[in-house]
Amino acid sequence: MDREITLRDYGRVLWSGRWIILATTAIAAIVGLLLSFASTTRYTATAELFLGQATTVSGVPVSTPATNPATAPTVLTGDNLVERVARQIGVSPQRVRDGVSLTAPRAPGGSVGNQPTVATITFVDEDREVARDGANAYAEAVLAESREIFRDVVGTYQQAAARARADVERLQDELGRYRRQLEAAAGGDRELALQSLLFSANQQLSVAQTELSTQELNLAKERQIGQPDIISLARNPASSGSLPNRARTTVLAGVIGLLVGIIVTFVWRGSPAGRAGRE
Repeated sequence: MDREITLRDYGRVLWSGRWIILATTAIAAIVGLLLSFASTTRYTATAELFLGQATTVSGVPVSTPATNPATAPTVLTGDNLVERVARQIGVSPQRVRDGVSLTAPRAPGGSVGNQPTVATITFVDEDREVARDGANAYAEAVLAESREIFRDVVGTYQQAAARARADVERLQDELGRYRRQLEAAAGGDRELALQSLLFSANQQLSVAQTELSTQELNLAKERQIGQPDIISLARNPASSGSLPNRARTTVLAGVIGLLVGIIVTFVWRGSPAGRAGRE
């Protein structure tokens, strides 16, 4: 009659190989700790910036290559930016290219064209100052690049507002002229024509004033909300040789050693199921 295998049976096997498990765990943890001291210390600096929210002349949010989360990491890590940052912090372009990474995750539920984008710039280097200065210089360079796009957007709004303002002033002048002519009119067809012109000019003025208000509102919104800006700059780069990182490496190595010890024990002693089958 087959005997039922219980957790106690597995426990007995593990207990019989306890010294193997303890030895592999301790050895792996010690090796992990030694490797954490032997490996080259690397520093990670992070800066964040708001890439802005471009909109159309009618105020509808749109995506640009520099603000689209899908394309921003590629567009904003081009050779021109890399070389500019390299000159600024005094290192080779290749060192910047190897150290920098840019991520611009899309907000949950956001679509390509209707949500602002926050970019995270990470710079990893063996030198603490290079990591910090690299992240900050790259953030400033990306900010300058993004602001170029928004200067064009703001310029479009300014032109639209200027056209609407000119229309309002022209129509106000026309209304004043029609009113003066109407006062001087002695009736008849001319008075009817002037009244018709006055009515039409009033309607056009109302439309032009609405357009002017819309463009001025869009311009103000773009300047206050859509403008790219730095959120935070790197100050104290994190070190791969810090105590928390070394502890993490040691614990991870110990866990791997524990698993290896358990596997070796079951291979050496045999599993309870295998023993029962042989019996």
